[in-house]
Amino acid sequence: MKNIDTVFGKHPKKKTIEKNIWKKRLIFFNLPYWCKLEVQHCIDVMHVEKNVCDSVIGTLLNIKGKTKDGVKARQDLAEMGIRSELHPQSIGRRTYLPRACHTLSRKEKQICFQCLKSVKVP
Repeated sequence: MKNIDTVFGKHPKKKTIEKNIWKKRLIFFNLPYWCKLEVQHCIDVMHVEKNVCDSVIGTLLNIKGKTKDGVKARQDLAEMGIRSELHPQSIGRRTYLPRACHTLSRKEKQICFQCLKSVKVP
């Protein structure tokens, strides 16, 4: 404990060159009504709901181009050393991705679509 140097009070501010901390411009600024909003930094709930729904449905139904469960995600699992049953497997020139437990089979997809088809909304 005798070698620990403790200084109480505020530390002097370091002079730093002010940099632009923002890297990207949000895509929301491209929306035609965005400039008319009173509080532009609030998240557009409708678009967030749509994007989350698209991602979940795309992953469950294993829609090509919409799923978030791809080769890179599986390689990350292998790199972290978890879920060995989902690691990509190289067979010849192709890379095979084992079916994940969260993807629906053909019969389960049909049941899901029948359920959606039977829903009646105003």
